[in-house]
Amino acid sequence: MKKIFLIGYYGYKNYGDDLLFKALIKILEDIGFEGKIVIPADELPEYQVNNNFFIEKISKYDILNINNNIKKSDVVIYGGGNLFQTETSLKSFYYYYYIAKQAIKNNKKVLFLSQGFGPLKHKVVKPKLKKILKYDRLTGVYRDITSHKYSKKFNENSYLGVDIGPYYFKDSNIIKKNKISLCLKNEYYDIENLINFLSIFEDYEVSTLVINSNQDAIMNYYLVEEIRAKTKLNAVFPFKDFDKIIEEIKTSKIVISDRLHSSITAAYFNSIFFTYNNSKNKRVLKTIDKSYNFFYKNLMDLPFLYSDKETKNYDFKGYGEVYKEKLAQTVDITKEVIQNALK
Repeated sequence: MKKIFLIGYYGYKNYGDDLLFKALIKILEDIGFEGKIVIPADELPEYQVNNNFFIEKISKYDILNINNNIKKSDVVIYGGGNLFQTETSLKSFYYYYYIAKQAIKNNKKVLFLSQGFGPLKHKVVKPKLKKILKYDRLTGVYRDITSHKYSKKFNENSYLGVDIGPYYFKDSNIIKKNKISLCLKNEYYDIENLINFLSIFEDYEVSTLVINSNQDAIMNYYLVEEIRAKTKLNAVFPFKDFDKIIEEIKTSKIVISDRLHSSITAAYFNSIFFTYNNSKNKRVLKTIDKSYNFFYKNLMDLPFLYSDKETKNYDFKGYGEVYKEKLAQTVDITKEVIQNALK
């Protein structure tokens, strides 16, 4: 029986990481994987799998159990996201670095799937990442050009793709409504600028979406109160449910998002989407189409982005079609890489 040791930032009620998890499970079902998947996580997103394989959850910080399961695994898979980064904490980097070291020590095949690197704010971690990338049994499929180029310096088994999260979505008709979805996490000093911008859309409904339940909820409840108090718009209380988030973005004409995967979801469903300007968001979204440049640093930027959309006649639907094409290619590469690793 084949055994996969799967690592990701799972179980924290983060829409993006949960989406990557579900997409990878779907890929494993597609290739007919039979066996066992071991995941170090305190909780896992809800999922359904066929009868060919089963998932075992172990404690995320039970080092002895982690080491034992790595030794017994056929392949160690990093299942999407920027896991090697120090923006959240240096401790996070060292956790994923330790698992890679154990895999290398035991001569295991390692796959980086839908991965990106950084931000790496501590110089001490860069040599460690290089050491991992030089491992000859590592294969990577990266979701942004910068990470791919960096990996390619040290490892020939590096492929460029796009983020695989939306591979989870089921095909269905897209019916847009007069609706704007807000996916904000940051505490902005210029909320009034957002309110003024939303006031332009008199016949629209506003949805607030909690993309990360542990970080975004307070901001979104505050947004609803402000929108209700200062506009005539219908603003409903924030949505946290995974499937409801997908449905709200799918049916929205406009999405304003601090978070990467709410923007990627908007792209997949051909919405107009404006995205917070940080390195991760820019790298991933411009890898799909380098001409996409609808990034905001402050909420006062939104009217100018909307004006650019009108004057430049940017084709958001075309962006979505390009993404779906590149997504299909990335999934094909990912399936081949996994199948080769399991031989």
